[in-house]
Amino acid sequence: MRRTNWKTVSTLVTMVVIAGCQDNVVSAPQSMSAAPAAMVMAPPGSPQLLLAGMAAKPNDDVEFTVTEKGGVFLIGRHAVVFPSYSICDPAISSYGPGTWDSPCESLKGSVKIHASIRTAKLGTWIDFTPSLRFAPSKDVYLYLYNSSVVGVTDLTKFSILYAPAMGAVTVDESLNDSSLRTYIDARTGVSMRRIKHFSGYVGASGRACDPATESECYPAPDDRGGH
Repeated sequence: MRRTNWKTVSTLVTMVVIAGCQDNVVSAPQSMSAAPAAMVMAPPGSPQLLLAGMAAKPNDDVEFTVTEKGGVFLIGRHAVVFPSYSICDPAISSYGPGTWDSPCESLKGSVKIHASIRTAKLGTWIDFTPSLRFAPSKDVYLYLYNSSVVGVTDLTKFSILYAPAMGAVTVDESLNDSSLRTYIDARTGVSMRRIKHFSGYVGASGRACDPATESECYPAPDDRGGH
């Protein structure tokens, strides 16, 4: 996928940039839980994207290359925003629970990222490879287009959750770190949150599904990856 800079992305994704990424922002972990909130409560300086007009398949595989300069990268109807020097060098940095806030040496050069998008009744899953960690002093944002949130007033069922593998049990990382709270624009269908690492995330559909009786709650078994 072609990297897109701030000057051209508005044409490609009908994006309104309220403010650029803040390279020097440090979002310290907080112990309190943070339920999803309206987009107007998002941290100052977080870019605002309008993704509803993008044509995309519900299941797709996308590859894109990120350099140390960062940028905005489209993943179907979704997107990731990387500030400059925000990716930890995977060759020398630690990775795994307990390391997300550890200092790291930023990547110098580029890394190719593969994103698998799968849609199921419980939500849209995006699985990223390779596994990467992001510098704790940088705010990397994941944006998901979710038609299920359009017009809703109760946002509590629409967190963007961490998924260690496609179709795996999800983790609400905001329970221990409120800087990872999900923000939702119920007018445009865009949800966003800060992320500190890849591998995978799922944007909940808000619909109930019983795996014991329904076969399409999660992505098909052949689509499930793991890191």
